[in-house]
Amino acid sequence: MATRITKKELEEKVKELEERLKEMEEYAKRLKAEYENFKEEVAREKQEIIKNASEYIVSKLIPILDDFERALKHRRNDETFVKGVEMIYKRLLNILENEGLSKIEVGEKFDPFEHEAVEKIETEDVEEYTVLEKIEDGYKFHGRVIKPAKVKVAVKPRK
Repeated sequence: MATRITKKELEEKVKELEERLKEMEEYAKRLKAEYENFKEEVAREKQEIIKNASEYIVSKLIPILDDFERALKHRRNDETFVKGVEMIYKRLLNILENEGLSKIEVGEKFDPFEHEAVEKIETEDVEEYTVLEKIEDGYKFHGRVIKPAKVKVAVKPRK
């Protein structure tokens, strides 16, 4: 036999469900607000990390600035000056390498992922897309190319 639900019971159930719906809507609003606050906090933390990382690398480079100032003040003898600048260059390169910078090796073959062809030279003396000359060094930072090496590349002559 089917049980009969009274109108009063139905009204109570509807009221109970409406209250539950209202609770869920308020919960969803709170959750959304908490999520928005979380996103803002993460963005602030990201900016702080970037600022701290920049401060860290700049603090490492300040002694290099001091070295350049000393070298420029004492440039009486050209040979000594050149040696001093070479020492500063090596020190700067060492600091950057310790932070994850590496030079891109330029082999014989052009690699579009690591090289930028700044000049194409028509020749049949070598295989096409052979690197003829490195114009500027390229660099990777933790394995990711941040500046491609600039090179001259051989191409087949137009006929």
